[in-house]
Amino acid sequence: MKILLISYNRIGDTILATGLIRHLLEKHQKASFSIITSTIAASIYQDMPRLDQLIIADKQKYSMHWFKIWNVSRKTSWDLVIDLRSSSLAYFVSAKKRMIFYGNENEHKLEQLKSFIGSTDDLSPGIWANKDKYIELKKDKLLADKYICIAPFSNSAVKDWSIENYINLLRNDFFNDYQIVLLGATSDESELNNISKLILKSSQNINNLINNADMVETYFILENSELFLGSDSSNMHLSVTASTPTLGLFGPTDEKLYGPLGKNNLSIRGARSHIEIINEKDYKLGKIKSYLDDIKVAQVYKEIEKILKV
Repeated sequence: MKILLISYNRIGDTILATGLIRHLLEKHQKASFSIITSTIAASIYQDMPRLDQLIIADKQKYSMHWFKIWNVSRKTSWDLVIDLRSSSLAYFVSAKKRMIFYGNENEHKLEQLKSFIGSTDDLSPGIWANKDKYIELKKDKLLADKYICIAPFSNSAVKDWSIENYINLLRNDFFNDYQIVLLGATSDESELNNISKLILKSSQNINNLINNADMVETYFILENSELFLGSDSSNMHLSVTASTPTLGLFGPTDEKLYGPLGKNNLSIRGARSHIEIINEKDYKLGKIKSYLDDIKVAQVYKEIEKILKV
């Protein structure tokens, strides 16, 4: 059996979709899989079982990436084509069965994927990676025995808590017993300056791994972390996948769709709903700033203390 999955380009959605793939691997134990994804998400699949082909198709001008996808996938007669990107491509390749996912704004993405694929069990996202390759990670990344991971940046500044809030949060002596590990990747000069500012103004033991840990390394770092705090981002989804207590900070995105599910996981937002935020004049005009500043430092600290003192 040959299965083609047209998966997501964005890392966060890709991580969530691994739960669907794990379901398919269990259900179709003799099937081989071809996955269409992006360069930035490809490492998630590096050790996936029964992966026949990984097709990299990054977005191109004039939607030319779809032509590339079609040109590769049309050469095979598929038993099942699953399109998670709600395109019409599935109808232009040879397939015995086609499934096209159409999302909604009413329930969590994992619940939507669960219903779509017809699973009676909850979907469990996971990363396919050989842990033996990362046994020196703690030593290589200078990780302490007890640490908390913070990912202050997402793919957009409008989703991020201000760096001043992180500075004020870490002034609490509660964090003296933990190394603070900074995670993420950015080439934005202002974000890099903010990280330097955070390190300079903090008296905590900070291990800055921004731009110094790839996605799979980040997953294994998170796996041994006491807690994760950060924006609605791929790192937040990685943290949930690693079964690490996860606090996700939300503003203009909807925690109902993407919030961290499970025990000791929590979505934190201020007094405004995401609908109120996206209807603000500044947001509608495209002003780039944090829309999370109504999330109070005391509010976040209270939830961290609640989890770590259990």
